[in-house]
Amino acid sequence: MIKNIKEIILGSDVNKLIFTLFCLLIVTDLGIFLKIPLLREVLSVMFFSFVPGFLILCLLKLDNIDFLKKIVLSLALSIAFLMFVGLGINFLYFANIKPFSLFSLLTSLNCIILVLMLISLKKNKDLTFNQVFNYDIKVKEKSLSLIIFPILFPILAVIGALLMNEINYNIVILAMLLLIPFYLAFLLILKNKVHKLTYPLSLFLISLALLLLHGFTSNHILGIDVHHEFAVFQYTINHLFWDVLTNANNAYYTCTSITILPTIYAVITSMRGEYIFKLIYAFIGSFVPLAAYLTFKKFMRNDKAFLATLLIVFQNFFLLSLGCTRQLVALLFFFLAVFVLFDSEISNKSKKILFIVLICSVIISHYSTAYVALTILIPILLLPFLKNLYQKKKSFKNIDIIIIIFAFMLVWYGIFAGIQLAAGSGSIEQISASAASGISPDSRDDTVLAIFGMGVKSIPNLISIIANDIIFLTIFIGLLSILIKFKYYKKKIDLSFIVGIYLFILLLISFIVIPLVSKLYGAPRLFLQSLIFLAPVFIIGVDEIAKLFKKANLSYVAIFVLLVFLFSCSTYLQYYFYGTPYSIYYESDGKLRNEYFIYDQEITAAKWLNNFKINQTIHTDAIGHQRLMLGGIKFKNISQQSFWENKTFQKGYIYEWNANIKREISYPQLEKEEKRSNFSNLFVGKFIIYDNGYSIIWGW
Repeated sequence: MIKNIKEIILGSDVNKLIFTLFCLLIVTDLGIFLKIPLLREVLSVMFFSFVPGFLILCLLKLDNIDFLKKIVLSLALSIAFLMFVGLGINFLYFANIKPFSLFSLLTSLNCIILVLMLISLKKNKDLTFNQVFNYDIKVKEKSLSLIIFPILFPILAVIGALLMNEINYNIVILAMLLLIPFYLAFLLILKNKVHKLTYPLSLFLISLALLLLHGFTSNHILGIDVHHEFAVFQYTINHLFWDVLTNANNAYYTCTSITILPTIYAVITSMRGEYIFKLIYAFIGSFVPLAAYLTFKKFMRNDKAFLATLLIVFQNFFLLSLGCTRQLVALLFFFLAVFVLFDSEISNKSKKILFIVLICSVIISHYSTAYVALTILIPILLLPFLKNLYQKKKSFKNIDIIIIIFAFMLVWYGIFAGIQLAAGSGSIEQISASAASGISPDSRDDTVLAIFGMGVKSIPNLISIIANDIIFLTIFIGLLSILIKFKYYKKKIDLSFIVGIYLFILLLISFIVIPLVSKLYGAPRLFLQSLIFLAPVFIIGVDEIAKLFKKANLSYVAIFVLLVFLFSCSTYLQYYFYGTPYSIYYESDGKLRNEYFIYDQEITAAKWLNNFKINQTIHTDAIGHQRLMLGGIKFKNISQQSFWENKTFQKGYIYEWNANIKREISYPQLEKEEKRSNFSNLFVGKFIIYDNGYSIIWGW
């Protein structure tokens, strides 16, 4: 009998593969239940972040696609799997049995994964190890050092951030930031010796380094949105249940990317909540550029696709994207949906299924990203139908995809996330109401005004504006080139992709022209999303300029110079070399570090206040609420109105944090500093009831 079992298991490659995955599942479960340090964290994250997605690819007969595609799609499909399975078991168990308790969660995941394994075994009898691991690792005459060197970047980022936190030593961080451009220069100079693995690996490691640098700055999460995201995660993990009925009016809570997903990771890894947002989301976010790289490879050479992707990586909003993790997850799905739509290696049937899964994952991850994605992709999907309609042919290509997506939206927004739809409708009403106001500074985001040179605050700020304006100008030249040489570029770039380019341009123009649009959504986040279509246009623009000078190599030099210029501004190096402290990462007295760096003592004060179970409002400025929320204070009990209006109030507490005390400044609005003395009337009749040197609490 044992011999028969052995023959079955080792009889074919697919049996060996499934048996290997089964053993890996057992080891992962043992690591989780036995609480084996490091093994539990690493193995559970790697297994549940890749294996479910890989099995789904096997079901779709996509086990033999390019290895890089397989890896990125496996990660994205695994994340989608965790969110959708989380939704399923949440309502299967309901609140009576905590669905996200370790036993019920792991039992459910194991059963579903085992079923996927058995079906994969049946459907892929001819699957071989060569098909699964179909990558070329033969270096031959290529440079091995160029492949290995970028591993230093994440290591330097973590060590540098920790040294900066502990002893204000910034040399390691600065060295890392300066090494990145030097490494890129060597890649371009020695491009004939670059192995094809080098480009995606370096993109991943550079992205990971920059995201980890942000994540490990301070012992706590940094940003604006992320504190609200962390609060809804905390609610979910504390209840071990996605209580959407109680939180139906919270648009954040209905984003599964920041409730169900981190809860599953927290339960299976037992990691501290904040490190889920620092480490795991940094890991996930590092795959976003790879999704873009896969897309760009279809239209240009590997080196140019690599450079186009760096335009995404070097965006300031990408560097800060751990401050808005729900959009980071949604961007991964959106970028991959675009890739799938234009990939020729994937069969039409599998393409439809993947596209639907990815778009539905965008919808449940982040509402705003989903609105933009659908605005762009639905017209692209309709192109074949409209073309056939114009030619009086009967064809309903892609109509089935659109119907399924809208049916899913009807269920999602109708049953679970009505508040997200209401938020979108409310924004449209505000925009419509202000449309007659014309162009005025108050109705535009500061980043939009900066494009036109308005609101320049300093010479380093001006340098940053110039860097971004040159990028915009280059993209504009690329757009004109596509129009002028339409027949030429139509052969190189899919017509539907060109349509996507101009749809995004129209959307970006609306952010400038229509009042309040950029205020409500934020131009940098839209521009980052648009780069899945516009980054290749940037490369085209530079190429066309090089052609005017009849020097092809000038293109690489110009792209490199522009990207390094952008990178230096996105990391605030121009402020550093100008002598103006600004960076959150490597300057102890930097403006951004003073605003966003969170000290343990600030959280301690908030927890002290929370222990009193007070019912009265806690007043703080526009940044202090982050510390209060991390200390467990509910956002509804926090008021920033008194500082915004600068009006005296009678009852309630005042919470002051490090910058209020040591720098004697307050923030009535984000990024707006005022002297603390300007708000002295708020403290009349109040006295200090708590002071730990970093935070003060005033009572009456």
